[in-house]
Amino acid sequence: MDISTTVNNLIEKNKANIKFASFNDEVITKAYELLNDKCADQSVFITEGMWSIPKIFDNNCQVEAFIFNPESIKSADGINAIKTFLGKTKVYVISQKVLNRLTKRNDDNGIYCIVKMPEYNVDKILSKDKSIVCILDGIEKPGNIGTILRTSDATNIDLVMVVNRRAKVTNTQCVKGSMGAIFNVPIKTYASVKDCWRELEKYGYTIYLADTRATTDYFNFKYADKTALVMGSERYGISEEWYNNKHELLKLKMLGQCDSLNVGVATSVLLYDIKMKQLGE
Repeated sequence: MDISTTVNNLIEKNKANIKFASFNDEVITKAYELLNDKCADQSVFITEGMWSIPKIFDNNCQVEAFIFNPESIKSADGINAIKTFLGKTKVYVISQKVLNRLTKRNDDNGIYCIVKMPEYNVDKILSKDKSIVCILDGIEKPGNIGTILRTSDATNIDLVMVVNRRAKVTNTQCVKGSMGAIFNVPIKTYASVKDCWRELEKYGYTIYLADTRATTDYFNFKYADKTALVMGSERYGISEEWYNNKHELLKLKMLGQCDSLNVGVATSVLLYDIKMKQLGE
């Protein structure tokens, strides 16, 4: 039996647990808004394609809705995904016509998961004796946030704090750029620098500001056991409020004509340096 026949039989057998959705269905409207960064609900994000499903299972993420176009199921993995989601979450089938309105992409990508943002005990994280926190202050490009989340996963950073938010962590570019790190890297968004700084002070963190005006290069630092690295926006840098509190400045030495690196690249260099020194390597 081929994949297409198996999928159709599976749908027919489970009609009671599957909804055939039009473009005007509430969940499809929400999927469209998430895909186009127009959704007001910041507690969820959307993934496209099969790549995310193993990560969802591995991290026990809560899925609000599983949406698929039957013609987009091309493998046994896709069939297994349908079987797994049936009975666990709401499952929706969409036609090719609805899929074409959802996306302008031409690849076989008609598989969507609306996923709940994971929740974490931030107080427990911040109270650890040795930890690294990365603060994203006003980062504007979702792709850069995604890159930083990916590096945060690679270096096993304890927490990413977002303040002066200008780009949504739930933006699809961020989700894709993170390569799945959004599923397991703890993230918390703060209303103000003051709120963020108070938590860091409460738990005894040393705050390091990445600033091209610094006189000391990053590799000359012996970082504190509880390190908080602040990275500023691509255009405006770090908010002035951070400079009004106790901090240390560090920089990446630029040997060519450019005066700075892309914020995602710069953060990657600094997080690896901090982590390796913390590990004693």
